[in-house]
Amino acid sequence: MKFDVNKSITIDAPLAKVRELVENFSHWNSWSPWVVVEPDCSVTVTGEPNKPGHSMSWDGEVIGSGKNTLQSSDTHQIKYDLEFFKPWKSKAKVSFLFEEVDSQTPDNVQTKVTWTMNSSMPFFMFFMIKTMKNWIGMDYDRGLRMLKAMAERGGVNCETINNGIVDYKGFSYIGIQRSVAVADMPAAMAKDFEQLVNDIVVNGQKSAMHWVCIYPKFDMKNMEATYIAAVSDENLADLDLGPDYVTGQIDDARALEIKHNGSYEFLGNAWSMGMMNMQAKKLKGKGFPFEQYWNSPMEMEPDELRTSIYFPLKN
Repeated sequence: MKFDVNKSITIDAPLAKVRELVENFSHWNSWSPWVVVEPDCSVTVTGEPNKPGHSMSWDGEVIGSGKNTLQSSDTHQIKYDLEFFKPWKSKAKVSFLFEEVDSQTPDNVQTKVTWTMNSSMPFFMFFMIKTMKNWIGMDYDRGLRMLKAMAERGGVNCETINNGIVDYKGFSYIGIQRSVAVADMPAAMAKDFEQLVNDIVVNGQKSAMHWVCIYPKFDMKNMEATYIAAVSDENLADLDLGPDYVTGQIDDARALEIKHNGSYEFLGNAWSMGMMNMQAKKLKGKGFPFEQYWNSPMEMEPDELRTSIYFPLKN
């Protein structure tokens, strides 16, 4: 059964500058949503950039292996033949479309980039198509955001690090639970953490040792999630926070820790690194994954933010 993925972004840079980052595979390591998951993955680039036959091959323990080959190009479009060798074999047609955009200001040149994939899955896996499209779409969104940062700012100023399996000391928490569409999560979470700060820090005159967001449910098929924006409650016993709040416990555990240094805009890189490592290394999860925030966006610039994502494991 055939399926298509189509994602776009508008970049504040000339078409030629954006296109150069795409047409030359030597630049892909700087913005690829997959290479960032496994930075040590073996990557081989051959051929002349922007010429048919120019290709990039990769062979990784986590992201698998495959090859992307430039098939044809013109001023506004590049087409590729994409092959995956493992963890399973498949083929796809991939393209990038570049369009100059009329800007509101004459000095601001913009380019719209559209990244597409046309592929297929066996009929007996029809139930996986929607989930697969959403996974690939999220990867494309991550890659396009990094491409935008490269074209506009000359770099993606963040770092994602696999800290391996660590011992995590649990705690009890109090927080706000909400179920939302994935696309609405950033705005909803910002509002909930603002309420936490107002109720606990500003009005309650208290502090918390842990600031976390716990994810009891993530529905990839329907792109919906349930999260709990929370703080540890060891200093909050005398606060009456009302019916909007729920309580719970994060247990002591061994956990895979993925550290993300930089803006929350690119935090999806850390989630992808964690989930793909869990799958590739056959790690068994226990309980709910969660983010822990080591500093606050109210006090730090986005590039200075520090976050860990923990994936609790079965013993």
